[in-house]
Amino acid sequence: MAIRKKVSAATKPDSEKSPPKQRTAVAEKNSEELVVENFAAMSQVMTSMTETLDMLVKKVESMACHIIATEEVLSEIVADNGLNIVRVNARIRAKFSTETDIISDASRAIDVAAAIASPLPRR
Repeated sequence: MAIRKKVSAATKPDSEKSPPKQRTAVAEKNSEELVVENFAAMSQVMTSMTETLDMLVKKVESMACHIIATEEVLSEIVADNGLNIVRVNARIRAKFSTETDIISDASRAIDVAAAIASPLPRR
């Protein structure tokens, strides 16, 4: 009986050392399968990013077209009616100081206004 107790005692630690029968999905996959899945996921993300970037580029192009058209219309109006550039500059400075969250100077906006108001041909 002593031998049986040793055998049964020896078998219990072996069964405790065996890996659990339930494994996670990642543990069951080999490295090649994981690489393929990761590439597929990255491909989907890249496709989504490409679509988003295309949409944003189209929006920026539309904004640029609107800005250029507005500048040209304003140039014609200024050429026909004149403009008090000092008053325009003062209004630009006032807007920058009170209505913008970004702390910056109004010099770029003033330069744009001067370019629109200039009687010289642009571009």
